[in-house]
Amino acid sequence: MIARVLGEAKQASSVDALVNAIEPAATDSDAKTMNKEIAIALGNIGDKKAVPALVKLLKTKDNYTVIAAIEALGDMKATEAFDALYFIGTDDAIEPFITKKAIIALGNMGDPRAVPGLVRAMFKERKGISFYGESSFALYQLGKPAADLLVPVVDGKDKELLDWASKNNVKDVALLAKGVQVLGDLHDRRAEKAIVGYLNYKSEFDDIKLIMRMRAADALGRMRSKEGVKPLAALLDEEEPNARKEYVWSLARIGGKEAVSKLVETAGKGSWGAREESMRGVAMLGEDPGVFDKFAAAEQKLFEAECKEDPEFEECKDLAGAVKKHQAKILTYKNRATAAAECKVDAKCWVKHLDSKDEGTRERAAYEIGRSGNAELIDELMKRLPEPNLDTRLAIIQGADWLIDDSKDAMAGARKGLEKLEKQVADERGKTEFVKVNEDLRRLLTKIQRG
Repeated sequence: MIARVLGEAKQASSVDALVNAIEPAATDSDAKTMNKEIAIALGNIGDKKAVPALVKLLKTKDNYTVIAAIEALGDMKATEAFDALYFIGTDDAIEPFITKKAIIALGNMGDPRAVPGLVRAMFKERKGISFYGESSFALYQLGKPAADLLVPVVDGKDKELLDWASKNNVKDVALLAKGVQVLGDLHDRRAEKAIVGYLNYKSEFDDIKLIMRMRAADALGRMRSKEGVKPLAALLDEEEPNARKEYVWSLARIGGKEAVSKLVETAGKGSWGAREESMRGVAMLGEDPGVFDKFAAAEQKLFEAECKEDPEFEECKDLAGAVKKHQAKILTYKNRATAAAECKVDAKCWVKHLDSKDEGTRERAAYEIGRSGNAELIDELMKRLPEPNLDTRLAIIQGADWLIDDSKDAMAGARKGLEKLEKQVADERGKTEFVKVNEDLRRLLTKIQRG
């Protein structure tokens, strides 16, 4: 198509011809397809004089054309189209897929006027479809204006939003949990005291209680909250493995070495799933490799006792084989503590462990470097962002994020790798193996692009 060729050429001189070729009242499929291709071409060219025509295309009856126009306006950061996009992003009568596209465009546009609607969109569901992923990322893109609104929400002081939630059947815990999550992503500590308090969240329903506590733990870990270490350590007796995992993971991010003795204690409590999480915490924070020999020696007795309580558990059908497998896993954790005994808090020493054959040692090295504040080491993390192991990649992303937070020099260093990072994000888009962890990669990219 001619429109596609002109779009690929990206010449501003083509805009008038493309705009004149639009058929606003198109009804047949060929004309609709032409309108869609023109919208895509205008977006590729990126000339703002095309904005009025793209806004008009938002009102066509062809959803594919509307989506193309939305994406073009978002990519162009066309604030002149804000009202039209905000309407689409917040109108409950619009098709959910189109709403999602409008929310993404509002995030790309970066206009803080979108914050109230995007906050509400986090809690909406239509036809079983949630808008949380798109709206929470858009709020991250908006940064401080989003945090300014969410801090009172998490503090329980936004009466207007609480009233809206009540009228729209949105549970208070949903407001808190999702607000906490975004503030954790933004590393905004203004609500830190309230978030620490949510580690002790009470509910008559165990699942709701644990969800709120886990979201609070996640946020505190991302913001490296020293205030969270003691209350997180107090939760380590939790027998639900996923919850204990979240508390341990948060302590590992914070660098809460004060919790090591509690982690060692709870490594002998609960099911294998829960015990293993505590051992992983010792591996991420401790400096004594010998303790893992003790854990391995104790595993036979502990797992035998566990199987007496629940003999139908799958692993109990081959108790000896299971114990052997557990002991082998425990001894792999020893590698991280061995590296820690050598390096302690010497960030430059940890750099060599970023290339360890042991993925867990690479993971700990990334967190240690990220907490070090040593801006000179940002390149060591940036060049390892394609790391294939998900836990290790997440640690590298987080470590780079912290260094950038702590130092303008680290930001300047990270920007040198911006083109490479943009290519990685584009190349990995849609790859299911990286979907979850690459949300954090996209946030890192957004932060570096903002500079």
